[in-house]
Amino acid sequence: MTNSELKFYHSFLRSLLAIVALFMIGCGALAAGAAGGAAAGSVESAQAAESPQEHSTGTYVATVLSNVVYFPAKVIFAGAGAATTGVAYLVTGGDREVTNNIWNSSVGGTYVVTPDMIEGDESVRFVG
Repeated sequence: MTNSELKFYHSFLRSLLAIVALFMIGCGALAAGAAGGAAAGSVESAQAAESPQEHSTGTYVATVLSNVVYFPAKVIFAGAGAATTGVAYLVTGGDREVTNNIWNSSVGGTYVVTPDMIEGDESVRFVG
């Protein structure tokens, strides 16, 4: 290998490592945010369990089928937003207003579609 080829590969590997590091930081932040959201969701779930509602079988089937598509799409969107937040933090020199807007828009919102959402009683918020 020539010296210029080695420099190219070295530069490429450095860039790849930086991208992986930003992705990992974003995933860590996403996991922390999801854990916080899960704690809040468990309180809501406990309150909802006190007043059970009956839904049709079709509603439950539609809920499961919609979550097969919706949940992975939301997680990918949130992960990309978390990674973008990390990049924005670096590019803006730590401007919290910019990073909070990106974070809240991408990581916030609904992660799981419920039967009430299928029936139109609650809204689905894909973006924060």
